Amino acid sequence: MSAAPQDPPSGEANNQRTSPRSPRPATIPIGQPLPPELLQPQPPPRPNITSMLFLTAFFFFMSGNNQPINSGIEIGPDGEFRTRISELDHAKTIRNEWEGIVHGNITLRGNFTEPSIPLALPSSLLPPEYTYNPAHHQFFTNITGFFRSSTLHPISFDPNTTAQLTDDGYWQHHPDLNLNSTGAWNATLASELKGTWQWDKTTKWDMNLKERNISSIAPDLEDAYKANGTDWDRYQDWNWIKGSLTLSTLSSPSHTDDNGDKSELGGASINYDFFGLHYLPNGTYNLYGLPEGMRIDIRKIPSLWYGQQQQNVTKEIILRELEMEVRNIDGNLMIGDLRDDDVSDQTTCPLLIHLTLPPLPSGVTKEEIDFFNSEVQNPTGIKGAIPRPPSYWEVGRGLGGVIVADQCGWVMGIEGGKGVGIDEFWSRSIEYAAYAIISQLTVLLLLVRQMEQTRTPSSLSKVSVYTIVIMSITDSWVFSAHVVVGIMSDNKASLPMLVPGFLCLCTAVVFGPRYAVLLHRIQAPERSAAPTPARINNGQAGTGQITNTDASTALSGVELAEDGTVRRISVVASIKAFFSEHPMLRWFAVLGLLFCLLQFAFLPSVVPFFLFGLYSFWIPQIWRNARRGTSRALDAWFVLGTTVGRLALPLYAFAYTENVFFIDKASWIWGILWWQLAQVTLLFAQERFGPSFFLPKSLSPPESYNYHPILPSPTSDPEAAASFPLLSTSETTCSICMEEVDLSQSINQNHSHSTGGLGHKRKNYALAPCGHLFHTNCLSQWMAVKTICPLCKRSLPPL
Repeated sequence: MSAAPQDPPSGEANNQRTSPRSPRPATIPIGQPLPPELLQPQPPPRPNITSMLFLTAFFFFMSGNNQPINSGIEIGPDGEFRTRISELDHAKTIRNEWEGIVHGNITLRGNFTEPSIPLALPSSLLPPEYTYNPAHHQFFTNITGFFRSSTLHPISFDPNTTAQLTDDGYWQHHPDLNLNSTGAWNATLASELKGTWQWDKTTKWDMNLKERNISSIAPDLEDAYKANGTDWDRYQDWNWIKGSLTLSTLSSPSHTDDNGDKSELGGASINYDFFGLHYLPNGTYNLYGLPEGMRIDIRKIPSLWYGQQQQNVTKEIILRELEMEVRNIDGNLMIGDLRDDDVSDQTTCPLLIHLTLPPLPSGVTKEEIDFFNSEVQNPTGIKGAIPRPPSYWEVGRGLGGVIVADQCGWVMGIEGGKGVGIDEFWSRSIEYAAYAIISQLTVLLLLVRQMEQTRTPSSLSKVSVYTIVIMSITDSWVFSAHVVVGIMSDNKASLPMLVPGFLCLCTAVVFGPRYAVLLHRIQAPERSAAPTPARINNGQAGTGQITNTDASTALSGVELAEDGTVRRISVVASIKAFFSEHPMLRWFAVLGLLFCLLQFAFLPSVVPFFLFGLYSFWIPQIWRNARRGTSRALDAWFVLGTTVGRLALPLYAFAYTENVFFIDKASWIWGILWWQLAQVTLLFAQERFGPSFFLPKSLSPPESYNYHPILPSPTSDPEAAASFPLLSTSETTCSICMEEVDLSQSINQNHSHSTGGLGHKRKNYALAPCGHLFHTNCLSQWMAVKTICPLCKRSLPPL
């Protein structure tokens, strides 16, 4: 039995309680009263200033732009005082005014006047070849999606300009465009609305639109409409249209303004938003648009339709849309104040648009098209067995129409173009997302594999840190592009677009910078300048005073030469010395430079040059190999896979016509492809012919030890063979892998015509300075861990 533990003496107990090494506080025996300091109540908690600031900021931002109705007076854009109006009040006012027009209620209508019919209806200017008889044809019912690269044919209302532009074949029917004979034309207003936009140079049209059948009612509104006795089935032949368009001009060498001044102009574009109606029985559209940022009054749409019956129906449809808008605004959590229009600096001309769809070809019915579209929306696996019906842009002349710049004096004919249905676009977007995920995942895995293969200082010293930094910048640029597209699109392709962006984020923020920092730490000693030796002047030789030259002389712009004369140093050296003295400013300068570059990186005119710089990431590695005389810095699979993976996305965007970004095909992308192939070829040529084979003697690094000498044959050249003991001893076993090293090809090969390049066979073996022979791959892996000979333990030069 073990003895019971004895209590330590009182002195030792006291020492144990007061010992700083004991983490436990002294215990109080049971029954003993608590010390006075423990009997005092705990002080109340102090208010946390951080929480107070957070709550203050939260309620401040949540209450912004959400003032109660008629909460006060505001200052208008012209400096006048006016009553604050909310978005809901404005929508109700418009709804009530239009309801008075439809139902003939003068009280509701107030001072509002129904819009008049425009001076020139676009449907009256349509060429006869785009007019079809609805009694003999069926038409496409829904073209929701994108329409690109349509050609515009501008023509002016001015009779002098018209005589010059009617040579265009689109206007062979010579429509009556002379409005100056009527008293309603206002030339001053037309000049003000046109602005600086070149309507005569407008030659391209792109459009996005979404169609919704009027007879379809939201479930939450169906009961209300039935209670009012409204029969919405009478509107099943109408579709509500909402979309946007882009007008583009071609590049022109010069432009003469009203003052006679000439200026160089390039291609420009302006965006419009529009609303309208599609009448299904005859396949016609009437749309009304304003420049982006301006509020569109949809009450002007009925005036674009012919006939009293169609105008009455369209008025009822407009009233229904206004009621839906009031319901939507009223259901919002926050109702903001009425915002002012964002007036465009280019033009404020309203656009009256009339479009016509071609009839369905013979043998194709609307049921077949609807069935194919439903299979695309909800795949059941039979899409491959269903013949694809022709699209509206593939039938006849395709989509045609006329655009009237209302009160601005210009008309534009629409011809040609190609569309993409919304369901087909979603399918393409998902396919691109999968394509981008594969390419970026390949790049990420190869980078991680390269990091695993270069763990030792000797292998890390061969890799250029600038190559990894440029790759990280490229990935951050690609990440920004994918995230912007994924968030701003807000559709079915948003989530797939974010996946390749996340992979680029991992490369640009996690692995790339980590690898770059590791390379920077390993290579920092070689970049640090060697200390300048002390210089002793003749007058100081006897006294022993020594003058040291430090970075301050570089900052002053001059330095003291060895002969005692003052010599001016370069500006580059002064800048380098300044950033050496202030390392934090160097990082701020780099971040500032990157911020400035990203501001211009997405400009169309800058993208080719920016991509050319980003895809020069192999140049620093080539230069480091050549200047340091090193090889095998990067794995071959890393070089090839990274090149292919990083070229995949720009080739898709700028070389593939059917890309989902609707970017026009650019020929300069092939220059970047050849530039990358030239860099990769040069990298592999350095492994084949030597790191500095392309440099002149003045720039070549000092010759290092040659691990792959030419081994002479003992029979043909016995004197030269005597200098290689391994040829006489026949000791050709690699002591690392314990396998024979094949020298037969090297000995039998005639090297008399060698130009200094390293042959492929000679790269297979490595002869150390101590005379031991190894496989090159074996010795390379060994020297990644230890730089000594495995046999004699002598120090080995870099391989």
